[in-house]
Amino acid sequence: MSIRFLYYIVVLLFVLFFFLNLMIGESFINPQDFWNNLLSDSNTNLIILNFRLPKTLTAVLAGVALSVSGLLMQTLFRNPIAGPYVLGISSGASLGVSVVIMGAGLFTSFGFVGDVSLVVGALIGSVGMMLILLSILKYVKDIMTLLIIGVMFGAFTSSLSSIFQYFSPSFQVKSFVLWTFGNLSNVSYSQILIMAVLIFWALILVLYSLKGLNVLLLGDTNFSNFGINKRNLQFSILIATAILTGVVTAYCGPIGFVGVVAPHFSRMLIKSSDHKVLLPITALIGAIVMLFSDILSQIPSNGMILPINSVTAFIGIPFILWVLLKPSNKIKI
Repeated sequence: MSIRFLYYIVVLLFVLFFFLNLMIGESFINPQDFWNNLLSDSNTNLIILNFRLPKTLTAVLAGVALSVSGLLMQTLFRNPIAGPYVLGISSGASLGVSVVIMGAGLFTSFGFVGDVSLVVGALIGSVGMMLILLSILKYVKDIMTLLIIGVMFGAFTSSLSSIFQYFSPSFQVKSFVLWTFGNLSNVSYSQILIMAVLIFWALILVLYSLKGLNVLLLGDTNFSNFGINKRNLQFSILIATAILTGVVTAYCGPIGFVGVVAPHFSRMLIKSSDHKVLLPITALIGAIVMLFSDILSQIPSNGMILPINSVTAFIGIPFILWVLLKPSNKIKI
C-alpha cells in the first residue's frame, strides 16, 4: 500500500471523526438534521456553533500539538515511548498552572491574569522540565533510566502541586482539581485562537528543523557535516515542544499518552522514519485520537462527560503495553 493512499485513508478518517464529533453529544444529531440546520438560526445550529464546534476544534488542536511534541521528544531522546506525559513535560506545565491557579492573588497583583497567566505558567513549567531532561541526557545514555527519571520528576512536581493545594483556599483547590481531569468543553473561541496561533508558530519552527530531526536519527554524528548546529537544533526542539505541550496543558489540562501513541502508530503504519513524511501523518493521527477520545468521553448518559485524560489513558496504556510486550514488535525510531 502506497504512502499516498494511506494519507487519503487517514484524511478521510479525520473528516469522519470531525463530523461525528459535531453530531454526537448529550443528544445525537442525525446527518440529515445536521446539514439542514447548519446554516439556519435553529437551536440545532446554535448547539453546534456554541458548544460542539469549539470542543471539536480544541480536540483537533490538542491532538496535533501533543502528537507532534511526542514525535519531537522521541527523536531527540531516541526513545520510541517518550512523550510529554511520560517524561514529565506535562507535569512541569501542570506545576506552572498550579502556581497560577492557586497563587491567583499574586499573579493578579503583577497584572498577569486570565488566559495569559495560564499559558505563561505552563510554558515556564514545560521549558524548565525540558531543560532538566536535556542536561541529564548528557550523563544518562540508558533509555529506561531516562524514563524512570522522567517519571520521578513527574511525581516530584505532583508533590509540589499537592503542597500548594494544602495551603490554598478550597475554591482554588477545587478549580485546580477539576482542571487536572482534562476538559475540552471549557475552551472559548478566543482561547482557541490563542492556541491556534501558538501551535502554528511552533509547527513553523518544527518545519525548519525537519532536516536536523532526520540527522538526529543517525545517532552521535558530526552535525557540522550536514550544515546543522546541534545546539540550535536542540533549542528549537525545546521551544517547539514547550509551546505545543504548554498551551494544550494550560487550556485543556494534562492529557496523557496521545504524544506516545500517535508517533509510534504512524511509524508502524507508513514504515518510515523520515520526518518529512512522518510529521503530517502523525499530526493527523493525533487529531483523530483526540476526536475519538472525545466521542468516547460522551458515551455516559444523563449529560455526564468522562474526563478526557482518563479516556486517553484507557486508549494509550493498552497500546503501549502491546508495543512493549509483543515480541514481533520491534521498537525502534
